[in-house]
Amino acid sequence: MSRNQLNIRVSDELEALIDKKRIELASTMKTIPSRSDVVRYALESYLGVSLAESEADGRTARTARSAATKKTKS
Repeated sequence: MSRNQLNIRVSDELEALIDKKRIELASTMKTIPSRSDVVRYALESYLGVSLAESEADGRTARTARSAATKKTKS
């Protein structure tokens, strides 16, 4: 599977909000997700799609991803 990198710039405020969400998700995931993970979860929610199969990279357990996705939609 080919994976592409997308580089984005965010404001200090958005970065702080992403980090806050990482800490919130840590309580359900049993690990602190990366900033990239949080952006992926947000994109899944915004686009209304599940990227679990195409974005699986072995770092995050599927059950943790599911819990995080549900939490993000709340």
